[in-house]
Amino acid sequence: MPFIATLLLLSASGANAQNSFIAQGGSAADQAEQPVENPQISQRRALELVRARFPGNVISINAIQQRGALLYRVRMDDDGNIFTLYVNATTGAITREQ
Repeated sequence: MPFIATLLLLSASGANAQNSFIAQGGSAADQAEQPVENPQISQRRALELVRARFPGNVISINAIQQRGALLYRVRMDDDGNIFTLYVNATTGAITREQ
């Protein structure tokens, strides 16, 4: 049973990545043309990494593509200070938007 739940979670994550990309003005055709890295970091793991390093509450998380890489964009609120982090879905590297 855990395998099925994991499979469903991974399927949903892929759909969210495509929907997030299309919502940003890309099309399904554009997404197919760009190389996509195989994500090794799940959305859940990305949240764990962010919460371990940064204070505040998670507002949202979306899978996006940037320069052919799959990233998780995480919006955080730390006592009214809103900031954005990006987690590389392949390496787990976190960068903060300036």
